[in-house]
Amino acid sequence: MLTGKGTSPAKLKQLLGRYKTTKKTQTGLLELAELCSTVTDMAVFYPQLQAIIRRYFPAKNLYIQQFTQGNQLQADHYYVDELNCSPIEQQLTPDVVEFITSIAKPVLINHDTVSIWEPDSSIVERPFPKRQKHTHLVDVWLAAPLLIDDVIIGIIGIKGFINQNKQTAVNLELIRFIARIIAAAIHRNKASELLKMYSKDVADIVFAKTQHLQKSNLSLRQQVEQKRKSELKLYYDAHHDALTKLPNRAMFTDRLEHAIKHIKRHPNHRFAVLFIDIDRFKVINDTLGHHVGDLLLIEIAKRILECIRGNDILSRLGGDEFVVLLDSLAHNDDAEDIAGRVIETIKAPFELEGNNLYTSASVGIAICDHKYQSATEVLRDADAAMYQAKSMGRGRLMFYDESMREELLCNLNLEQQLHKAIINDEFSLLYQPICELQSKKVIGYEALLRWQHPEHKQMTPDAFLQIAEDSGLIIDIEHRLMQQVAEQLEQWQAQQENLFVSINLSGKHLQHNKQTRALIKLIRDKLVEPENLIIEFNEKAFNEQAKQTLQNLKLLQQTGVRLALDNYGSGLSSLNYLNNYPFKLIKLDQQFVRSFVNNDKNLQLAKSLVSLGQSFGFNLVAEGLENKRQWQKAIDAGCQFGQGYYLGQPKLLNDKQDDDIDHCA
Repeated sequence: MLTGKGTSPAKLKQLLGRYKTTKKTQTGLLELAELCSTVTDMAVFYPQLQAIIRRYFPAKNLYIQQFTQGNQLQADHYYVDELNCSPIEQQLTPDVVEFITSIAKPVLINHDTVSIWEPDSSIVERPFPKRQKHTHLVDVWLAAPLLIDDVIIGIIGIKGFINQNKQTAVNLELIRFIARIIAAAIHRNKASELLKMYSKDVADIVFAKTQHLQKSNLSLRQQVEQKRKSELKLYYDAHHDALTKLPNRAMFTDRLEHAIKHIKRHPNHRFAVLFIDIDRFKVINDTLGHHVGDLLLIEIAKRILECIRGNDILSRLGGDEFVVLLDSLAHNDDAEDIAGRVIETIKAPFELEGNNLYTSASVGIAICDHKYQSATEVLRDADAAMYQAKSMGRGRLMFYDESMREELLCNLNLEQQLHKAIINDEFSLLYQPICELQSKKVIGYEALLRWQHPEHKQMTPDAFLQIAEDSGLIIDIEHRLMQQVAEQLEQWQAQQENLFVSINLSGKHLQHNKQTRALIKLIRDKLVEPENLIIEFNEKAFNEQAKQTLQNLKLLQQTGVRLALDNYGSGLSSLNYLNNYPFKLIKLDQQFVRSFVNNDKNLQLAKSLVSLGQSFGFNLVAEGLENKRQWQKAIDAGCQFGQGYYLGQPKLLNDKQDDDIDHCA
């Protein structure tokens, strides 16, 4: 027999039963602990908890009441028994819940008696403290609070618990331990859910931030790209002509500077610059409008591009000026050939807006070598050559040489002296008689401009008139002379002398409305008898802006002055001037007049002009009469009036001696 002395079989069986129960309970607690440490999903936890409770513990159910907010008694309820594992309505009465949460200890509630587990493992029994009279405890509950860090998050209990072994302390310890494990599981679940929620929030934030960052990056890339495009456009606009899309002055100058630096390193290298100016462009632009002028410039640019090589650079400097950088020239003849092609291609007519337009180009060529230090110097010399070509008759080319530079410096110096001459009032008038040819009676005078230069003494207009015209100083000069003429006419009027004064003015007075108005104001302010003033213009005054100059000429006529066409017979001498222009005098060019002696055709032509004058209302004045024979031929031609050395030399009106006068009109 295996039993010890004094140990009955029944006692041994009882001990063995307790051992098995304890071992079973410990196994269940271990599985329960493992469950709580591995499972975080409560939807999985509760069914597995149900299985462990059924297998290992002396309970048929487990009620879990989980507070939603800490010690707040609002709760979620869950019930586990042999058949169910699902949410349930609240099972514990409010008095029971409030009692357990108030003491925060495991309890065994047996109707009206409660056994409480104390931290020293002792058991205290006491009546259940009823707070409401209608409370009636009909169930037995083995319950314990769910504690996390001394905070009650709920209650667990076994409903209808039967304390078969009367081991209240052991059962309270067991429910306390189960409560701790379940509380830990709930805590882990909440922590996991919170982590998931935080993770989701973080993921959402990261996603939102990532999306925002991607959008920001896209926007930034678009801004960078837009800025890059804007910068490229700004650079393009800053270096190209808006009309022709050709490189502009800034870009051409930069390329030219590079070419100059290159030639410094490679002395055998050769390049040239063509300076191209479109002849009579202003006439086309003013006559047909800026739109047609712009179209013409675009077409000219296209034609020039066809004449140059791929490595050459064509640029529009502005207005009607183009320049070409001819790189890698083998010989100067290459530059001449290209310039010749440019001139020829521009000669061909342009069909624009229903108009066939004809123009030409004047080209200056500067061959560049190591002597040049800057782009400005090259452009200056090419420009000088172009002006020389234009002065030689337009539609031609000219190479630059040093003599042009000297001439330009001389002209610049002369222009500066003209400025000083205006300030110092160095201009004066000589008066040459105009006579009635038959009687040689003086009927008036032509006022001839002279410059009393402090170094060169008296200078005729031939020496400075073109510079004065080009610089625009001629307007100021002639305004001062007009005041002198007005004073002379006023003096004659006071002396009751019936004489007129004729003065030759620049066409610039007619080409600009402002200048015309200023001249008209001077006449009205200074002249009492404007019919005693004759204003002469030569044919060149009407070559440009013909319509505008004719309109202004007619406005000038309305002041009462008489008008004369000077040097008729020296140029094209169109009959249009005789028919449509309000001239009262036609002054025949002196070379034309002197040809009467040996050229009967010209003599007959002059007689025809006399007949036209009788029909159109003008008289002829023969200029440059130097001897009796010329005077007689002018009479034979039918000229009414004349002037020249034969009839009287230019002189100051108060000067009786004219021996020092050595210039004819």
